[in-house]
Amino acid sequence: MRKLLLVAVLLVLSTVGLSFIGVEAANLQEQMYELYARFDAGILAFLYPVGYYDFETQEFSLSQEFNVENLYFGLNLKLPLGMFYLRGAAYTTVGDVMSFTETNKLGIFGRVGAGIDLFILSAEAGVRIYYLFGDPEFETSFNPSLFYVALGLSF
Repeated sequence: MRKLLLVAVLLVLSTVGLSFIGVEAANLQEQMYELYARFDAGILAFLYPVGYYDFETQEFSLSQEFNVENLYFGLNLKLPLGMFYLRGAAYTTVGDVMSFTETNKLGIFGRVGAGIDLFILSAEAGVRIYYLFGDPEFETSFNPSLFYVALGLSF
């Protein structure tokens, strides 16, 4: 019965546009990674930071409380090429949007990557880009050493 319920839930989610659900790791420093829960639904994309992992000390720290201001939301474009795909996404946080009228600055966090779909499993890797839109400032940051890796289920 549980398997049937799980299959039914996955079918419903895939028909309403769910395209990816999984975990994304983005490097902060050489051996420190921030972990995100990632949910893509069609062209909409959501990320939420769930914790940090330090490869050097092998320590994982989980975020203790949910704060809606840390929720990343944005747009996602996935170009399928057979079992491979190219993906671009742009996110901003709820906190940045809520404080935009006061600060006149909006941070846009971009992702450009490539991935592979194997049945319902998906693996993706790419680079991160940061834009700061403001009045009168515009700042962009692209550094190939800032990368991300994502693993999850795709439909």
